Amino acid sequence: MICTHELAAVALTATVALCATARAGTPGPRVSVVVPEGCGDLERFAAEELCGYLDKLFGIAECPVADAPAGADAVLIVGSRDTLPEGLVAQVPAGLSEQGIVLRRTEYNGVPALLISGGSPRATLWAVYELAHRWGVRSLLHGDVLPPKARFALPNLDVTLEPSLSVRQWRVVNDFAMGPESWGIADYRPVLDQLAKMKFNRIFVSLYTYQPFLDIEAGGIRRTRASLWYDFRYPITDDMPGRFLFGDETEFWNPDLPRGADYEAFAEAGQRHVRAIMDYARSRGMDVVVSATLTEFPPEFEPLLPGAEKVHQLAEMGIVPGKDTSIDDPGLETLAKAVLRSTVTTYPQADFIALGTPEFRQWTEHHEAAWDALDEKYGIERVISLPEVLARARQRTGYPGGADRALAEVQGDIVILYFYDRLLSDPATFAGTGREGVKVVLNSISEELLPILPLVLPPGSEILNFIDYTPSRIVKRRDVLSNMPVGDMPVSLIYTLHDDNVGVLPQLMTRPLHELTCDLRDNHWSGFSTRYWMIGDHDPCLAYLSRAAWDRSATPDEVYRDQIAAICGEAAVGDMLVAFSELEAATEVLEWEALGLAFPIPGMMMKHWQPGEAPEYLHRVRDGYARARDAAQRAMAAVPGERRDYARYWAGRLDFGVAYIDAILAIRSAATAEAEGDRARALALAENALASAVSGLEQFAAVARDRSDLGAIATMGEYVYRPLKDKVAQLRD
Repeated sequence: MICTHELAAVALTATVALCATARAGTPGPRVSVVVPEGCGDLERFAAEELCGYLDKLFGIAECPVADAPAGADAVLIVGSRDTLPEGLVAQVPAGLSEQGIVLRRTEYNGVPALLISGGSPRATLWAVYELAHRWGVRSLLHGDVLPPKARFALPNLDVTLEPSLSVRQWRVVNDFAMGPESWGIADYRPVLDQLAKMKFNRIFVSLYTYQPFLDIEAGGIRRTRASLWYDFRYPITDDMPGRFLFGDETEFWNPDLPRGADYEAFAEAGQRHVRAIMDYARSRGMDVVVSATLTEFPPEFEPLLPGAEKVHQLAEMGIVPGKDTSIDDPGLETLAKAVLRSTVTTYPQADFIALGTPEFRQWTEHHEAAWDALDEKYGIERVISLPEVLARARQRTGYPGGADRALAEVQGDIVILYFYDRLLSDPATFAGTGREGVKVVLNSISEELLPILPLVLPPGSEILNFIDYTPSRIVKRRDVLSNMPVGDMPVSLIYTLHDDNVGVLPQLMTRPLHELTCDLRDNHWSGFSTRYWMIGDHDPCLAYLSRAAWDRSATPDEVYRDQIAAICGEAAVGDMLVAFSELEAATEVLEWEALGLAFPIPGMMMKHWQPGEAPEYLHRVRDGYARARDAAQRAMAAVPGERRDYARYWAGRLDFGVAYIDAILAIRSAATAEAEGDRARALALAENALASAVSGLEQFAAVARDRSDLGAIATMGEYVYRPLKDKVAQLRD
């Protein structure tokens, strides 16, 4: 099997080959990298990273030392404020925050030196990466792109940087085969390495009830079942497009987890896998947030939950409290406490526990009693009344599902907020776990309830807000960001990079995220948390976010130009900017008019087998993708072969997008012909649809770079290729 990190290496080989040119001229200066005694593992790692860049960029082979040897021409000193020698500590600004970084020209024992420091060990690591960026390194999700080797010169810098967004969070695990649920730790390590270079400082471990990542025992009942990606299966067959990517695999699966094992072995491997992700993230200076789902449970626990209902979610794999479940039900309390205790003891690496809400709320009937109880305890009516909260929800008509869904969300969240308050204010909940002081992140509560949260949540809590599925939708309702009484409570916003409702299609939405980033800073929000499934489309966007979190003047256009020029050369900039502009415009159409178009579930393609004219927006998106593809192809032709990989990826990915929509359009026409009794025409059009799907998948497979790409191709093998093939065979009979 071709490993995904090998795919990434192949994708960058041609570009990185630029850096193999030998350094000409006389021998360079003797450079010493000093990491003082008393530095910890993260600072020593930062020094090792610096040595690696010295070798790659300047041909200088050095190892970190505790003190500079005699004869050094230049010294690079790596250490945080708390571990630097006394003579250097004074050069770190007194007001530097824990996340602040410093790059300062100085002297060390009379030798010219550069101080590379920060307010903490992880900030010192970011300082190394900031220096590498200034040396011309560009960090992408699949690896670094390096400038040609040059002669070393000690930088003359006096730079102090503080982030304007202190929370820069990356979601992991999540769901779907096309998402990071399918990644093994070998897939996670290189991505987490790259995220550290972009100065991300948290991971959000998003776990689902059906997955094998949390074992539970409550009320004498043990958990006995678990699955991946909602228990859907993705066989790898010899005839499917992209088969060469999967080696000897016969079914797509997470490489770290046993397939066909009993529950105990599956759960043990699952927990080991998640702990490995957490440990690796922490080794790169990232905090860890892990989700704990307290209102949805595996179906084995139904005897403990009076009035339980199936969750209104894909595959209905869990149970939730129903209309007849009391908000003070002791069985529910026992079960929720068991989940919390198991979460904090299974994952002691977690710095925060995220308490979320179901995507589709069901436990709504008790909202008035829950509101009254919260008001009696916290006086929330002083801030806003219940009728006003409900009235505001009814005004959310543009939300997917409309005002009825928004109203149900608010009603359900009032009940959930009351329930969480009972659990978190009970000293017995965490007693004996050693995690009594664990901090809480409240995730995706209804926006209408934001004003009361500072009163209700425990001290030290944070809020992670959703608002809507996609960036362009949030921009239309950006007033919500200014109405949050932030105060001292950190509040972050979920940034969708890649929406699963749009699915496997190419997506890029940096410009609305730029608008939201400006709004977050202006309204004193703390930061963002990414939401994505596939990652291949998002190097331009992440380059922007990683700069904008520190530089208020950063713009998408400036960052795009910088990335394209550094990787491809100036000749590609104009056409790639056209490609990105066309892609962003097409993505916005999809976000507003086509949520669910390529959602990766059964019926993904064949749901479009409907007679009648295809929606007009499909033609707009298809044409936008085609213009973007053509621009990427022009960019590819304009630069030398070794610099084409970046544009080649986009040309292949966009060609897939065109072909996927061509397949949908052919299917609609075929369904119309079939409804009209023209079987021959229906067959011809179905064959066209199959040919388009196969062509698109082959184009995608040719530029696949990671496990999510493979998961998307495996998913489409099952839900696009084989159903179309079967339909063609049916029409031929």
